[in-house]
Amino acid sequence: MFMGARNKRADEQLLTKPATIFGNLIADVQHARRSVDAEFYIFASDRTGRAFAELLGRKSRQGVHVRLLVDGFGSRGLASSIRRKLRDDGVELCLFSGAGNCRNHRKMAIIDGTVAYVGGVNIADRYTVGNRLGLWHDAELRFEGHDTAMLSQIFEYDYAMANGRRASIDVVDDGRMGVYWTECGGGGAMERLFTDVVRGAERELIITTPYFIPTPRSFSLMHEAVMRGVEVRVIVPEYSDVWAIDDVMHHHIAQAMSVGIDVAVCRHSFLHAKMAIVDRRRVVVGSANLDARSFNVNREIMVSTYHRGVCADAVLFVDRLMRLSTPPTSRELRCRLPNFVVRMLEPLL
Repeated sequence: MFMGARNKRADEQLLTKPATIFGNLIADVQHARRSVDAEFYIFASDRTGRAFAELLGRKSRQGVHVRLLVDGFGSRGLASSIRRKLRDDGVELCLFSGAGNCRNHRKMAIIDGTVAYVGGVNIADRYTVGNRLGLWHDAELRFEGHDTAMLSQIFEYDYAMANGRRASIDVVDDGRMGVYWTECGGGGAMERLFTDVVRGAERELIITTPYFIPTPRSFSLMHEAVMRGVEVRVIVPEYSDVWAIDDVMHHHIAQAMSVGIDVAVCRHSFLHAKMAIVDRRRVVVGSANLDARSFNVNREIMVSTYHRGVCADAVLFVDRLMRLSTPPTSRELRCRLPNFVVRMLEPLL
């Protein structure tokens, strides 16, 4: 689904360093006076999770209305002691349980209805200090002003549905880019957004994604862009944090390079940012990966902006990633799995 937005927001920042992302988010929550509404796919029971839970509980005890929605699968490891402490502190904690294979993959927060965050960052140590894969690279858009109302509507919808109440969103389509979101089952919004992004590129398209498993439609769009002279570059991590994805990605990396799509592999770290840069003048960032699950199954959210500062910072972020990247090795161009196994696994990963 689509919610229209102005091309220029009152204040926008692209945050790409862990200390900056969490520093800003924590500061905004600390200064909350009326409300904090947040939803994450993963809320871990580690040091970062416990510290953020304590902050939410403290704000609730101070009289701030705090609601936290986490995915039941992604946050299945959230300790019962943390859940109990949050509720004892007055935080309205709710777990999303989707039908079938659907997960609430959105990551966003709205503070006092005036400041919003959207991106790929969850609440866990891996996003602050890294893990066995190294330092995690991610991207988060922080913005203020009119457009936060759209995020508030989406949160109200998600929270009501997770609590078993019927809900709807007043979708405003003014024909310009803005906020894209999906319900369980996809509904085609991410595919339409990707189509608009790729077909809108005239010279250069840069995509960062932790999981490069494009749908046939997505792959065809990128191939068409190459054929009309657009430089298409995809940056992926060296290793995945999810079982079986590496071999499936290797299949698609080889396929992409065979048609002229440039693939760069970010080394000694884990790239988790879900972002596209179109001709260095438009940035799309959010929670959706370039795979069938994000396009056709999960609840996702992406935000599109033409903000010059955000575009400039996105280019600097990519430059930083490219200094850590090299072309795929021969191993990364081989898939050990038969094609029929790859096709079988793709919708599940």
